[in-house]
Amino acid sequence: MELLIVAFYLSILTYYLGVLIKMIPIPIYGLKKWSSQLMVDGVFSAILVFSYSTIKWLITYIGSILGVDWDSFYSWFYSEVTIVIGLIFVLKTIGIGLSTIGLDFLAKSIVSPLVSSLTYLLLFLFTSVVLISILITVADKILALGLILHAIPFRITRASGSSLIALVIVFSIGTPLLPQFISLFPETSRMPSSIVYGYCLANIYVFDHRNMLIPYYLFETYSIDSNELLARYSADSNGIVNATSFEKGIPSSEQVVYIKLAGYYYRTVINPKNQSSIGLSYLNISFKTDNLIILRPIRFVSLFNYSSLDVLSFTNTSVYYRVVSSENSYFIVVGYLSDNIYVYVNNTFRQPSSTLSYEWGGCYFKAYKYSLPEGVHYVYVIVNGNYFCKPYFEEKYYARDTLGLNVDEIVSITYPVSILVFKLFIAPVVYLGILLSATVSLSRLLGGSSPRIIRVMVSGV
Repeated sequence: MELLIVAFYLSILTYYLGVLIKMIPIPIYGLKKWSSQLMVDGVFSAILVFSYSTIKWLITYIGSILGVDWDSFYSWFYSEVTIVIGLIFVLKTIGIGLSTIGLDFLAKSIVSPLVSSLTYLLLFLFTSVVLISILITVADKILALGLILHAIPFRITRASGSSLIALVIVFSIGTPLLPQFISLFPETSRMPSSIVYGYCLANIYVFDHRNMLIPYYLFETYSIDSNELLARYSADSNGIVNATSFEKGIPSSEQVVYIKLAGYYYRTVINPKNQSSIGLSYLNISFKTDNLIILRPIRFVSLFNYSSLDVLSFTNTSVYYRVVSSENSYFIVVGYLSDNIYVYVNNTFRQPSSTLSYEWGGCYFKAYKYSLPEGVHYVYVIVNGNYFCKPYFEEKYYARDTLGLNVDEIVSITYPVSILVFKLFIAPVVYLGILLSATVSLSRLLGGSSPRIIRVMVSGV
């Protein structure tokens, strides 16, 4: 309020200086012509001071008509920043992948400049939003300061004051509409999968209840929103999925993961950004299936609806464990179709409550289901058989098949960067130019460089 009082007193001073000059009995035309201008300027500056609350109300009212929403603007900003950071991570991962196959020159000549461009883009975004945030935070003071400068006699700072007033009005209304302006260009909304899902290199390990690696499982990852299959890999005999090559990899964003093994499956949701890495080159992602006991490839026991489980002894063909079962507890023993399966519960031979034969990955298996009453039980499972069949599944490489990244077409990775540069630099700069042009025009209406308009508004002549 102190600034408004100062602005009001300056407008009065301007008016009375005009009156004083008009009353001076000195017939100097160059001096006399200022009298009318000062009187008009003083009246108009006073009107602007008294219109301070009205100006703020008009900003809010016009903004509501146009759909101004600062929360949506900042949500859009943080979403775009996340995309840029994610793409930087993707490009760095691609660079690492290219280096692993001896294509360092591509990583340095193509990937590195793209990462630098995105880094500068990120700097531009943060700088712009910081400046806008400062402007909006102190908009009231800038508006009052503009009124003070506008009211200083002899139009010494009138143009500056008009510019500050116009700046607050235009940018308070126009800035939150930037996302709507960018959305006018439909091409900017077509983000490649590499931006949507991200990309990282990883080794994947799956452990059973005894912390033993599980061989020959099937690893599948799906998008968390559309349930689209993004990648499928088969584990090797050591129980490792090696997705560290350039054409493989997995999404770096949150995703749904299925671990499948001869009819058994384990579902979870992971975010690779929270996983550990080695030398920042690839991730180590581990899963623990507590209800699974692996005997040997591909024979296992899976337990359901139990309270606790302790393995007492173990061999390649048998396992002896103690289980505290709850209501509706049961366990399933899986082996090849030719295997012989024997189960003893509390030293008593048990027949399965149900059996099932099926095919998985081109191999044939059988599953025996056993129910357990509530309580403590000692279970001895024997699976005899020497037959082995390695399951086969058609793998889906994440980088090659889902993202479309190919060493032969590596230049295609410039496309998402080009989209982001247009969307977050060129389009905002054009929009900023529009706002500045509107600011200049409004500044002139407020007396920045066209006093005739002000004279007409105040005196009608």
